[in-house]
Amino acid sequence: MYRLPAIISPGATIGVIAPASAARRKPTATGIAYLKARGYRVITAPNLTRGHFYLAGQDQRRKELLERFLLDPAVDAVFCVRGGYGMLRIIDRLDYDRLAAIPPKILVGYSDITAIQLALLARLGWVTYSGPMVAPDMGNAFDPYSEAWLWRLLNTHPYPIDLTNPADDPVTVFRPGDAEGPLISGCLSLITPLLGTSYAPSLRGAILALEDVHEKGYRLDKHLHILRLHGVFDQIAGLVLGRFTDCFPANPRRSFTLEELLADVLGNYHFPVLTNFAYGHIRRRLTLPFGIRMRMTSDPLQITLLG
Repeated sequence: MYRLPAIISPGATIGVIAPASAARRKPTATGIAYLKARGYRVITAPNLTRGHFYLAGQDQRRKELLERFLLDPAVDAVFCVRGGYGMLRIIDRLDYDRLAAIPPKILVGYSDITAIQLALLARLGWVTYSGPMVAPDMGNAFDPYSEAWLWRLLNTHPYPIDLTNPADDPVTVFRPGDAEGPLISGCLSLITPLLGTSYAPSLRGAILALEDVHEKGYRLDKHLHILRLHGVFDQIAGLVLGRFTDCFPANPRRSFTLEELLADVLGNYHFPVLTNFAYGHIRRRLTLPFGIRMRMTSDPLQITLLG
């Protein structure tokens, strides 16, 4: 059973953290200014733009800051400054017993942040949001489509609500059918390392929404087969594919296409599959709540968060 966090409105306090990698100063400052302009009070972690190689500080420090912001009752929501890498190093160090004693809190991020979002859902039932981050999105000409969907889900509990792609970029049907189940979403290469651990939520009867970035075709092939070998495709009710940005070469002769990989891997399964969902490392992206019940149909084509 999932636990839905309280909504936020202008005047609330947003904490900005760097639990994985640090961000660049200019887009970070721009993103923080954006949040303030919307009427939010913003407090920031000290390591947003200062890191050590690819990490925003030592593991213990990043873990302590993440816990501090989540546990602080004066912080109404926590936004990640960026993803990068580092969550797999600390998700097993969090004090889940202390977190279980407080109400769930909004946590927004994507990419590497997928790992902590899955862990919070698996261990605590917390609904968190796979959505825009402070530096790469809010600090970089924030797209109006992405902006509208973010605040629509954080400022209200608008369920049931239909998730709609931009009009000029529709969802496509790879395999028709209907399905309903809890939405489990995220970056494919962060989901597969957690399979079989206590930090992965149950996928039985779930609708799985996947995306990724900078993973070459053969690596996507590997991750899809890891899902298959773990029996994921025997368990899920439906599959929704977002965007796999910079994963396939421009020349189709140099790699399988995503559709060819899906046909190969999913040939013996019968659940519905939708592709080209507005989700991933892209400018125009939906915000998705981990754990919310979702329904997908192919005729008519509709994707609905039921709440």
